[in-house]
Amino acid sequence: MDRQNLHIQQQVDRWLELEKQGLNQQQALALQDWLDTDSKHVLAYQESKQVEQLLSQFSEQDIQSLKQSVTTTHQTAKRTSQSPFAIAACFALLSVCLFSYLNWPTPLDSAAFQASYQTKRGEITDIELPDQSTLTLDAKASISVNFDNEQRVNKLFKGRVVFDVASDKARPFVIDTGNSTITVLGTRFSVDKKSHSTRVMVEHGRVSVQNQRKQIELIKGDVATIDASGMVISKFDPETTLVDAFKQGRLMFDNTPLSEALETFSRHHDFSYTLATKSHNALTISGTFLASELENFVTLLPHALPVEVKSLNNHVIISKRN
Repeated sequence: MDRQNLHIQQQVDRWLELEKQGLNQQQALALQDWLDTDSKHVLAYQESKQVEQLLSQFSEQDIQSLKQSVTTTHQTAKRTSQSPFAIAACFALLSVCLFSYLNWPTPLDSAAFQASYQTKRGEITDIELPDQSTLTLDAKASISVNFDNEQRVNKLFKGRVVFDVASDKARPFVIDTGNSTITVLGTRFSVDKKSHSTRVMVEHGRVSVQNQRKQIELIKGDVATIDASGMVISKFDPETTLVDAFKQGRLMFDNTPLSEALETFSRHHDFSYTLATKSHNALTISGTFLASELENFVTLLPHALPVEVKSLNNHVIISKRN
């Protein structure tokens, strides 16, 4: 292994060790950035993950037996070092063992899966997972996926994702947003994680939503909003309000706090904003807007809310109207 590949493998080993300890949001984003930097990083990472999965199929006794076999073979090769045929036989034996190990049948081949996905500003993408579930990531979203034989775990770090989950009663589909846990067997719904809240909208099926205080089951047309103050349940009409309306470039707000509406627009536009009002939490906005028309949205605000708006160098300042 040359110096460059050795350095890459050392980096992979470090990331795998951090994954075992549990990646935080910053580490998960850093890992994704590292993978995106070079295709060699992706290859080394995937190969190491495959080796880990294969090793997990062996018990400690199997591993010790394998080590003993290798040691015995090595000692035999030393004693017969004068015989090229004996040495060749030892290498042939090791090659057969290695081939058998790498092709060892494992039930996890079709179940185990790990990946991380993130989208850039203004980017929307569809992802099909090995279990036939699909994810639609809105702009500026970040999620990691970790499937095994027992469950399908997703960590949503930020942004909005529409989940179309394939039913698998033996392996629940779980989304961890930090302030809540959503568990389903098969349904279609969206989860939108913003800075201070998470919103779950169920288009069809049933999902269980749990935070530190309570657990509740949502059905078609239910919306759960989870923040520091708790969990609030409301309704929407799945026939007119689509959980993936953002795919058509539409942003739909229903009594949405103005701060969250601006945060949603920031997924599609490079701008900053300041809410210079003490009562900004009480400012809510409703309606459907085109994601591409930030300027029109900002211009509308003084007509819909008691605020004044000023724009300076790509920065929007919203203050209470005098």
